[in-house]
Amino acid sequence: MSRPMDRQRMHHLAIAAGAAALALVLALALTWFQARQVWQPDVSGPVLPNWPEAVSRAAAIEIDSAGDHFRLQRTAAGWAMPSRDDHPVQTGRLAELDTYLARLTYAGARTSDPDKHARLGLAAGGEDAGTRVTVTGSDGTVLADIVLGREREGQIYVRFPGRDRTYAAEPGETAAALPEIADAADWLDLDFLELGQNAIARTVITPETGPSYVLERASPSIRNFALREPAGWRPITAAAGNGPASALARVRFRDVRAAQRLNGEVVAHHSAETFGGLRVSVDVMALADTRWAVISATALSDDAQADAETLNVAAEGWAFLLSDLTLDRLIRPLDQIADPRPEDRDDAP
Repeated sequence: MSRPMDRQRMHHLAIAAGAAALALVLALALTWFQARQVWQPDVSGPVLPNWPEAVSRAAAIEIDSAGDHFRLQRTAAGWAMPSRDDHPVQTGRLAELDTYLARLTYAGARTSDPDKHARLGLAAGGEDAGTRVTVTGSDGTVLADIVLGREREGQIYVRFPGRDRTYAAEPGETAAALPEIADAADWLDLDFLELGQNAIARTVITPETGPSYVLERASPSIRNFALREPAGWRPITAAAGNGPASALARVRFRDVRAAQRLNGEVVAHHSAETFGGLRVSVDVMALADTRWAVISATALSDDAQADAETLNVAAEGWAFLLSDLTLDRLIRPLDQIADPRPEDRDDAP
């Protein structure tokens, strides 16, 4: 009687041991699987090992960021932006991007959980989206494709489109930070007009409303511009004319288009002359609710010839979008800086 009971007990023990072993195996498997989810494989070397070949064969570069989406195209005249009527892009920016990506090396693997991509600036869309750089050849072949995320403590997070695994990478010593590439304006030379605060001697302004007026000063050492024309107006303060008079001291435009394509109407004018003999004229063109600047430069002295040529090379044939702040300074109405004087009367005391 005891033997059958022993055998039965042994049988139950064997079953329990088997179940425990199976549970242990399952637990180990689960632990391994969970560990694999956060495992950081050993990675090293360049992030884009074929980047030099991609650059040599590149025909187009597409930038897709959280705030913009545009394309750079290689043309016979150099790199240009088709969405801006083939306006040339800054070659210096291309060189910066080339240097940065060529020297980008792995620092280690990071999360492969898509729900955590936003923390690294590598989300697939929205405000936490990364900046995707796609290089294609003349036949449309993708030569390089990478998403660049947030920079942190000398590193940048990256991932490859279509893959969940993310990585930390380090730039070379000569390219410590990612160049500004996410917006179209980063690639366009929109701050080429800078006459300097002390350079402007005379300004003639024709606003959209009200009379034209002239502001002058005799030398750079004189701080405030005097209102020379029209007669019968008195500046509100001694410095009231300084803002519009020095509007071209430094300007950053917001966008650019081919001037002939806008078909806008010239509604105002601003002309500034420097002590060095350079005259810069700006026609303000209205297009719906926006205002665009068409710029030309003239040398009034031999010394200003080179500066005039440089400005005309940058501006000729183009119209530049004005910000509201720049527009206000550029063509501010006379009645905002001066008051009409009371008429003199013969019987005045």
